Amino acid sequence: MLFDSVLNLIITVVNYFVSLLPDATISDNVSSAVATASNYLSALDIIIPAYTLTAIIGIFLIVEGAINGIKLFNWFIRKIPGIS
Repeated sequence: MLFDSVLNLIITVVNYFVSLLPDATISDNVSSAVATASNYLSALDIIIPAYTLTAIIGIFLIVEGAINGIKLFNWFIRKIPGIS
């Protein structure tokens, strides 16, 4: 009961801050880019299944994000005086 109340409060606060953001619009260029990418992926589906290709791209993005996160963390650490 208490946990639900706290969780509802957190969700309400997050929803409030998200509602302050402006509405996002997607241009026609983005939709044509997605259509082009799906055409390329459907052509590659003959060689390698799309779900496997999606998993490979996802793992690659996770690894790259982790590497960039570590670099950012190290950059912040180096900005602290007395730590080189």
